[in-house]
Amino acid sequence: MRGGGGVIARHGAGMAGGGRAIRRTTLLQLGRLLAAHKRAMAIGLLGLIGVDLLQLFVPKITQEAIDRLARGTATPHLLWILGGGIVAIALGMGACRFLWRYFLMGTSHRIERDLRQTLYNHLQTLPPPYYDRVKVGDVMAHATNDLSAVRMATGMATLAAIDALVLAVASVSIMAAMNPRLTLLTLLPLPLLTFSMAWFGRIVHARFTAVQEAFSHLTEKAQETFSGIRVVKAYGDEASEAGYFAARAAECANENIRLAKTWGLFGPLISALATASLAILLGAGGHLVIRGRLTLGEFVAFSSYLQMLIWPMMAAGWVVNLLQRGTASMDRIQVILQTEPQIKDGPCEGIPPPAIEVRDLHFTYPGTDIEVLHGISFGLAAGGTLGVTGRTGSGKTTLVELLMRLYDPPPGTIFMGGTDICDLKLPALRGLFGYVPQETFLFALPIAENIAFGRDDVPRTEVERLARLVAIDEEIRAFPHGYDTLVGERGVTLSGGQKQRVAIARALATDPDILVLDDALSSVDTGTERSILAALRGGRRGRTNIVIAHRTSTVREADVILVLDRGALVEHGTHDELLERDGFYADLHRMQQLEAEA
Repeated sequence: MRGGGGVIARHGAGMAGGGRAIRRTTLLQLGRLLAAHKRAMAIGLLGLIGVDLLQLFVPKITQEAIDRLARGTATPHLLWILGGGIVAIALGMGACRFLWRYFLMGTSHRIERDLRQTLYNHLQTLPPPYYDRVKVGDVMAHATNDLSAVRMATGMATLAAIDALVLAVASVSIMAAMNPRLTLLTLLPLPLLTFSMAWFGRIVHARFTAVQEAFSHLTEKAQETFSGIRVVKAYGDEASEAGYFAARAAECANENIRLAKTWGLFGPLISALATASLAILLGAGGHLVIRGRLTLGEFVAFSSYLQMLIWPMMAAGWVVNLLQRGTASMDRIQVILQTEPQIKDGPCEGIPPPAIEVRDLHFTYPGTDIEVLHGISFGLAAGGTLGVTGRTGSGKTTLVELLMRLYDPPPGTIFMGGTDICDLKLPALRGLFGYVPQETFLFALPIAENIAFGRDDVPRTEVERLARLVAIDEEIRAFPHGYDTLVGERGVTLSGGQKQRVAIARALATDPDILVLDDALSSVDTGTERSILAALRGGRRGRTNIVIAHRTSTVREADVILVLDRGALVEHGTHDELLERDGFYADLHRMQQLEAEA
């Protein structure tokens, strides 16, 4: 860029673009993003226009010096004055260039920051069904490549478009005032530029979209492999995974190469058109100089203004390229932002009592036609303990996810404190629960911070008390850095039982009205399990608890035990009542006792 700085012109050749007509609605969205920072944009644009206008004086000063020298009327004093004028213009351009770089480029980075925060906040409102069908790699591509493309469209593209417009109008106006006929001749290649822009603009958008999709597949595969690296190594499947990743990487590279080919044709075409204009100037302008109808200084000045005009000719393609990329990415981001959360707040205010009632609950997961819960009904008074047991796949986890509205139950089937949970505010409902899921997830933080994760004000003494409550305090203290030991990603440096107990302590740190342990003691031995459950009964007396387990020993002290099988409630009652009935639960209990004895 001649006005805004040559850096842009050098980077332009390496950019990728879009390939259908830029949608007006998407451009308006980008415009609204810029309008939110109108003060900074105004200052930056003033600086940019200042650079453009100041540099227009340089050819005129050069023209004056050359003509004076040619006529023999130049003096050292005059030349020093003219040289000093060029230095003053350069200093002014430097100050203005700082303004546009700081305010315009800074604005584009702030837009990217705000849009990333908006996207992140919205993603957190979307329920689990959304993440059941959308890959993590796609989400990461939106949060990286797409946001970067929007930043370039609101920053570099806006900057280059305005800079090119100002320079084009000013340069053509000055050239026309100097010699209208010569101006028309040198601008003859411009219609070809317009045609080529329209032609290339219809190709590149689809190719850029394909690049983004290929990148999503690549990041998804990398994320999945590294998350499951222990399984890959355990099966010795590194070669197969490497081959699959290589195929994804090749796909991504090929799509980028296809896009580079298109852009590689476009750049040389623009350069050829620019060279044609210079050739016309050399022939026609040189002829005018020879005939004395154009002074040598005017020829040099005209050449300088034409050089300034070449940048807008080249910038036009680059701006379209960036806008195609930015609008394609903005469209992809808007698809997410316009996705309405399927699970929404109800109209009721206030926090309900933690008394649970379920009435004839039937449930089918979204997108499937298989009913996973069939006519479940039960009640649990506030302060009671509910045990849920049954075979794998019987619907135990689904039941508690519906209680918390991680999935939406049918209206009129689940009540909290007498109020349909579909009518409650989500924060009020979920704020009642402390949930320890089957698949324990720990963050790459020190153990103490993992335990205090749900709150900001948990003192170290309380963290240690909770660790003692779940029988892991001694094990933590045996680590090299104790409670400050950094666990690996997803807590991989801890054993399964250690992760489960840290997760239970984390749930207890929020002092929930309803504690849900979803098979959260499956990785600890029965002795440790008894110790933890006894401590929880003592520490949470009068609080509501839901304990899900395969082992009958885990739920035997519950006030009510639900026995699920294939999504149906086949039995319910206390441990002793269920043993007396000698049904499904009693068979399960006897089988587990025999396994323990064996």
